[in-house]
Amino acid sequence: MAVGTGIGFLDATPASAAGVPAPPEPFDLYDLSDALTDAARPTANLITVVVNEDGTVSFDLPRSENGQGIPTAIAMIIAEQMDLPGDKVKVTLADARPELLFSQLTGGSNTIHAMYTPVRVAAAIAKGKLLDAAAAIMQEQAAQLTSREGLITGPAGQVLGYGDLAKAAAVSKTVPTGIPTLKPASEFRIVGKPTGRIDARDIVTGRKKFSMDLDIDGAVPTMVCRPPTINGKPKSLNNKAEVLAMPGVVDVAIITTGVAVCAGTVDGESDETVYKKLKAATLPLLPAAPGTKVIDTEFRSNFVSGSPLETNCAVADVRKGSAEIWSALKVPITAQAEIAERLGRPQLAVKVHVVQGGGSFGRKLFPDAALEAAETSPSRPRRQDLAEGRQDRQAHAAPRG
Repeated sequence: MAVGTGIGFLDATPASAAGVPAPPEPFDLYDLSDALTDAARPTANLITVVVNEDGTVSFDLPRSENGQGIPTAIAMIIAEQMDLPGDKVKVTLADARPELLFSQLTGGSNTIHAMYTPVRVAAAIAKGKLLDAAAAIMQEQAAQLTSREGLITGPAGQVLGYGDLAKAAAVSKTVPTGIPTLKPASEFRIVGKPTGRIDARDIVTGRKKFSMDLDIDGAVPTMVCRPPTINGKPKSLNNKAEVLAMPGVVDVAIITTGVAVCAGTVDGESDETVYKKLKAATLPLLPAAPGTKVIDTEFRSNFVSGSPLETNCAVADVRKGSAEIWSALKVPITAQAEIAERLGRPQLAVKVHVVQGGGSFGRKLFPDAALEAAETSPSRPRRQDLAEGRQDRQAHAAPRG
């Protein structure tokens, strides 16, 4: 529970109590969410609702999901407008799309403010195309048809599913459409009603995949040791041979923000072997005073961290002719541009995949993990090279930074 209070003089009399109307504050007239919505407005309708032949509907959400639950909210909006069961809507996260400009920025709790109407419009257009296709097949007027639960029914009782109409309703090119009629709120059956998150079961059973859970082919875990000062830069790597000699380490290199250490698995090591080494390194207790009762008990426990579920991380696969990044980025277009600049490539030559993240609170507005991963990736050994005992300098890793 959060409690808020106003800031003012302790003895001040509220304007309302004194009978003097208080003027509106600037944020009452125009706040951050209003600004973000207006910034997104020019490209907010560059989105597509896709009807599949199995009767499901797909939508690429140009936002970042870090625990807010926006895929569930967007699925509810689409299902409501299209008269579909909620589990028939599949929401994924869109790759970086530079043409979207500010419409692919996640922040300020603005997603639903900015996308509510555009998503409803896209869903309404898709439903309209389905109705037109059904009307042509049934030889009826579209206005005489009704839709419910993914089915369109004609006045004579004919029934067609959305999947049956997917091909007939498809369009091969962009065509102008008028502003569709949106369902009135008085008819809502899904929006505004208690609804569980679509990923709830995966979350509680551990099946939900975050950036750090990705298993990209050839990826090798990489950690970055950064300077202890803000914006510090590494000067030199004085013990490279010593680091390379450590078990599992296959490469180490200086990057812009620190020293990247690439390490694979260590043969014969496991949680149990590591635990035994830790136990062996534990200092013995001091001898007890004579006559003192001693209770010697060993406890083994896992400490619970209060940090976000996922560290700041990314996966990068940078090669001579391609560059791909996977990360929970809240401004993927900016990340794409910064990565391209650091790699010396055109922006569109860098493919950025937005992955669901395990927490953010604004931190993932900054793409430093993706930048570090992209910079570390060239000339790192691939995982298959490690398995074969090779360290090919022309191979490329997809490190987690």
